[in-house]
Amino acid sequence: MTMNQTEQSTGLLTAVARGDADAFEALYDRYSSMLYALLLRILGNAEDAQEVLQEAFVKVWTNAQMFDEQRGSEIAWLISIARSRGIDRLRSRKIRNERENDAGREVSIHVGFTDKSTGADHAIRSEEGTAVRGALAALPDAQRVALELAYFEGFSQSEIAERLGEPLGTIKTRMQLGMKKLRESLRAFQ
Repeated sequence: MTMNQTEQSTGLLTAVARGDADAFEALYDRYSSMLYALLLRILGNAEDAQEVLQEAFVKVWTNAQMFDEQRGSEIAWLISIARSRGIDRLRSRKIRNERENDAGREVSIHVGFTDKSTGADHAIRSEEGTAVRGALAALPDAQRVALELAYFEGFSQSEIAERLGEPLGTIKTRMQLGMKKLRESLRAFQ
């Protein structure tokens, strides 16, 4: 992202914090497909991903004043919100399934999803997805596994360390290095 784009992006969140609906729409248009792809990967369900995407943007609308550009980029803040919402949904789904199984009930719900995306939206998502998959694949296995467990499976760093039989500090370092390499590889999408 160029400096002008960075200033423009930060300006969007500043405007959203002031209640500017046009800025919010521009923010949604810029990042919704990328966040949807992340949520779809986390949740594995298009309907849930769409619902959580909407919840995440509601949170962005109501909490835009909490964005601090000194702590990270706009996209990092948005990813953090979407990821947290996605993991919350994943955990609530697991709890609900456990309760249903404990009660001896089976629930089978099949809800159709109508994708209203345009061909251009699909192309952008496809290009972004290919770039993310390529960047992940280029990471050393240890870094890639730690990041996939955290971001796509919802494990905490402590849980990853326990699962992999590694010290917590090692996992934290691997994740930091992996995220740094991903940021560098995906700079064009920021």
